[in-house]
Amino acid sequence: MFRRTCLQLRALSQSYLTSLQEINIRGLPAACLFSNSANISSNEPLPEKPSATEAPKKKKTAPIPRITLLNGADISISTLEDAQKIAKRRDLKLIKLLDLDTKTDRPVYRLMTGAEYHHEDLKQRETKTAIKAKYAFKKEKLLIMSQNITEHDLQTNINKLLKWISRRYEVRIVINGNSENSTKSENVFATIQKSVTDQGRIVQKRQKGSDIKFQILPPKEPKQTDDSDQNNDDKAEPPP
Repeated sequence: MFRRTCLQLRALSQSYLTSLQEINIRGLPAACLFSNSANISSNEPLPEKPSATEAPKKKKTAPIPRITLLNGADISISTLEDAQKIAKRRDLKLIKLLDLDTKTDRPVYRLMTGAEYHHEDLKQRETKTAIKAKYAFKKEKLLIMSQNITEHDLQTNINKLLKWISRRYEVRIVINGNSENSTKSENVFATIQKSVTDQGRIVQKRQKGSDIKFQILPPKEPKQTDDSDQNNDDKAEPPP
């Protein structure tokens, strides 16, 4: 009886060991399969290897700006650096004439000798002096009127002061008013202001007692560029 029991226990033990071996063997492929499925389910792209025949991409370089170069009667298209080299080699001055030519969308430069540059500079200075003399103020004119001036007389005075302004005179005007009623003085001033808006500039309006005082100046001098100074500033220096 004891022997039979030992044999049964031995058989159960062998059966249990066999079952454990089968479980371990079956578990191994399952783990491998889970690992492979995890790798397959990943959406990360694999890095592409560059092709041996594919040429490397070249970096884009900024275009070199071009200029219009005048040399006597000759007109050419060049770069500023080349124009500077020509000026240095020929002992000439490279002068900018235009920042941008609207027809060509290029700046315009001219090569000049020392004598040509001096002549052009003198010409520009004479032009500037003539413009200043033309727009310079002459002597002052004084015009006094009452706030009770008639419409006809007011228009006559306005025509007179417009003539003075056209001749580059500075006109000082005084409107004698009444402290008890300043409305008439303001109306006279408003009429004069409206009449000279396009031909003169009213400045320094002030109220002194019952009187209104102000000045009318001729139009401003048109803004002129000192080309000689600009040429000096824009003169292209030779490259280092």
